[in-house]
Amino acid sequence: MRSSLGVRPLVVAGAVLLVAGCYWLRYDALARTHVELLRAMAQKLADVTGPDGTPPAALAEYRYPLERARDFARIVAGRADGRGSFRAFQELCDAYDRVLGAAEALRVDPAAAGRRETLRQAVERVHALGVGTLAALDRESGI
Repeated sequence: MRSSLGVRPLVVAGAVLLVAGCYWLRYDALARTHVELLRAMAQKLADVTGPDGTPPAALAEYRYPLERARDFARIVAGRADGRGSFRAFQELCDAYDRVLGAAEALRVDPAAAGRRETLRQAVERVHALGVGTLAALDRESGI
C-alpha cells in the first residue's frame, strides 16, 4: 500500500510535464490559432455592432477566446518568455481586452461621443498586432 502512495505523485507530475511539453512542442501552431481566433472574434464583434452601433447584450462568447489565450500564455510563459512572439502575443491579448472594454462601454452608453470610434480603433489595433505576432512567429520558425 505504501508504494502505491509514492507512485501517485509521480504519475501526476509526469502528466503535468507531458501536457506542458505538448504545449511547448506545439507553441507555434497553438499561438497562431489563438492569434487568428482573437482577430476573427474582434472582427465579428465589430460586424455585429456595426449595423445599429450596439454590441450584443452578452459578451461571454467574446470573452471566452481571451480566457483561453491567456491560459495558453500562462502555461507556456516559463519557456516562451524571452521570445518576441510571446511578448507580441501578450500585447495582442491586452489589445483584445481593450476591444471588449470598448464594446462594453458602447453597450452601456451607445450615445456617448466617440465610443464607436474607440471600438473601431481597438479592433484595428487587434488586427495590426495579430499581423505583427504572426510575423514574429514566422521569424522564429524561419519562414
